[in-house]
Amino acid sequence: MAPYWWLARLTLMKLMAYRMRYVTGIATYAVFVAGQYFIWKAIYADLPPEAGGLIGGLTLSAFTTYLAVGYMARAAYFTNTDSEISARITSGDVALDLLKPLSFHGQWLSQAAGETAFRLVFFTAPMALVIVPLFGVQAPVGDGWWQFPLLFLGAFWINAELNLLAGTMAVWLESTQGLLSLKRNLLMLLSGLLVPLHFLPGWLHDALAWLPFAAISFYPTLAWVGRLDGGLHPTFTHALLLALCWGVILRSANGLVWASARRRLELQGG
Repeated sequence: MAPYWWLARLTLMKLMAYRMRYVTGIATYAVFVAGQYFIWKAIYADLPPEAGGLIGGLTLSAFTTYLAVGYMARAAYFTNTDSEISARITSGDVALDLLKPLSFHGQWLSQAAGETAFRLVFFTAPMALVIVPLFGVQAPVGDGWWQFPLLFLGAFWINAELNLLAGTMAVWLESTQGLLSLKRNLLMLLSGLLVPLHFLPGWLHDALAWLPFAAISFYPTLAWVGRLDGGLHPTFTHALLLALCWGVILRSANGLVWASARRRLELQGG
């Protein structure tokens, strides 16, 4: 594991040289949260009295916390691994990765881990100093203080595996720009980041609740607001097992896809 630890550490130190672009990103995420906050604040204000100030079992304060924590978590686990792998395959630089006596996927997972560590310290933490007091974000409810970190690790793993899978598609496609853009936008919707999944039609929520996307944002943020109670939503054990199962499935799928890609790798650069 020493080489992979070294790669993660090297990525963290490399990103420290470009800290300013992450500082500007804090304002970007604050705008995202603010935009959704004021839209939903207006929706909550127009609720009929019989609704009791609840939508999907969430008060405005709990929903605001759901949005803020979801975006702060995304700021931490989001990486550009997919576009970086795609660019290296297109340019031919992937040959240098193949020359290393290390697992190709292991290299990129290590770099993703290093980037996430950097983002937690230099991006998410400063963002929390702005967003938490600005929007009155609540502290973790109940067991959320220990459930959220575990589910966050699952979210990182699944997101990293999806990035590897999307980036590897460059072996078969001349350009992955459209694919990667579609993947990122769909991920924000299907993971429950833009809208909690239980706000969607029942049949759609039931389908998405079993897919890996729910483990990226929906279940971790529900744990934070104390809604993984086995009532309207599944239990923490269910959410954790779902994340682990999908992590194993995606890891196996990536292994099979990469084995096929290596047999027909065609480089466009040199």
